Amino acid sequence: MELTGKVEAEIHLLSKEEADKNPVGLGRGEPDPLEKPNRPDSSFMWFMNPLKSIRYIIWHNYKLTILKLFIIIGLAIIILLFFYSIPGYAVKKMLGA
Repeated sequence: MELTGKVEAEIHLLSKEEADKNPVGLGRGEPDPLEKPNRPDSSFMWFMNPLKSIRYIIWHNYKLTILKLFIIIGLAIIILLFFYSIPGYAVKKMLGA
């Protein structure tokens, strides 16, 4: 396995006096902090919280389809319960109960 990449470096040429004033490693400042990377929430730790990953992957892409499906299923259940209860209420009505 071969690892490759790019390195960006700066070289400053100094005179002997400047090099003696600021020896390497002693007079250096703190490194500049990098910007916080813009990572989607579903890309990391998916194995720790799979439901959160499923929500980000599926819900954000298919939100309207899922809501329409739930509405259709709810209406179908209401209609089926209506037709299921009609014979019982019809018999009660005919018998005067």
